[in-house]
Amino acid sequence: MANHCYNEIFLIGKDEESIKELKDRLTGTYDKFNYLNGWCDYVLKVRDDFDYNFDEDKRAHYFYGSRWFDFEVDYDDDNTLQINGDSAWSPMEKFTEELCKVYNLGGNLEYSEQGCDFAGITNFDSFGETSRQEFTYSEYEYKYLDKDYWIENQIEWLKVPKDSGVSKEDIDEFVKEASKYASEEDINKILNSLNQLK
Repeated sequence: MANHCYNEIFLIGKDEESIKELKDRLTGTYDKFNYLNGWCDYVLKVRDDFDYNFDEDKRAHYFYGSRWFDFEVDYDDDNTLQINGDSAWSPMEKFTEELCKVYNLGGNLEYSEQGCDFAGITNFDSFGETSRQEFTYSEYEYKYLDKDYWIENQIEWLKVPKDSGVSKEDIDEFVKEASKYASEEDINKILNSLNQLK
């Protein structure tokens, strides 16, 4: 089974019309296309028809970022729109960038893929990408999601069956990597918990 990359796309429009038009093109249209590229072309106004038998052209399957996109759309009256969902393996970066260009939007894409250990935050304006931050999934979880959950996860990852103890090599590798982004206090919470297991 393919790994899922979680995408949170936030879009802010300068006028209500562009956001409403985008919402209309996003909502209820995905299942009318056989391929992601065809649907993305429709949303981006490259094509205006629903082509049920769209023949995947010479572009790579990942032209807009993925092979498929399972998402939900949330529309706000303040000219903002949010698209949350999973894509296959990689984030929907090209799609988000093109949305910002075509609809004259500002945007932000936060993505994370725990299985392949990557995450990032990319910002866009109506001309394209403006900034990018990339992380390991663990670093992203620590900085942006939930430190307490990160601590619990690290303890679980480092635990081994009680009769064989905790591997010193695993602990050393963890400390080396985690010290690049986590506080000494939080690292020590994990180490102390593991010491109690001995």
